[in-house]
Amino acid sequence: MSTQVIFDLDGTLTDSREGIIRSVAYALTKEGETTAGRLAAETIIGPPLWETFCGTYGFSEAKARRVYAFFQERYSTIGKYENKPFAQVPEMLATLTRAGLAVYVATSKPEVHARDICEHFHLLPYIREIAGPQVGGTDTKADCIRRILRSIGPQAHRTAVMVGDRRFDVEGARSNRIPVIAAAYGYGSEEERRAYPPDRTVDSVAALTQVLLQWQDKEKREI
Repeated sequence: MSTQVIFDLDGTLTDSREGIIRSVAYALTKEGETTAGRLAAETIIGPPLWETFCGTYGFSEAKARRVYAFFQERYSTIGKYENKPFAQVPEMLATLTRAGLAVYVATSKPEVHARDICEHFHLLPYIREIAGPQVGGTDTKADCIRRILRSIGPQAHRTAVMVGDRRFDVEGARSNRIPVIAAAYGYGSEEERRAYPPDRTVDSVAALTQVLLQWQDKEKREI
């Protein structure tokens, strides 16, 4: 029985910092808001933008909708391509696929953008399914993981593992009763990992590849 690996996208497979930060800056400026103190990667990369706009920035629902629409103006055409896979990610996905692991993506990014990004950077051939919200949708990371698990079938809770860099990945995995590996090379902090502890932590894509191959070997031994 193969292991199913559910990857987060931003901060785990791709370094999306530039496109997201520039697009949030564009949206705030267009709304007439200051960008001062609001563009730190750990603040805006990982959480759903709706949560950032309403919870972190304190915008009203109506204002958050306007800012989100401005964000989409730039991100949907320019920002999503100001992005790049982390070094060794394509090689990792190829290695995992050759070893018989099944690769999925669960992301807080709108699914249409996630698919475009994975296609643009030639990651899509390795990915069986992508789950994300609709543009403007409110699906949580837990919701997206749950969709993948339903697609995998009844064995999913015994064979699937989540990989992500932020607390939302840990919370989503815990909500769905699957183990989670933290990608410490992403945007999450050590403080965040202490507050939301994963089952394993890796510091590089190379280390992640080895952990996942070992996970697959363990699954095979337990069949």
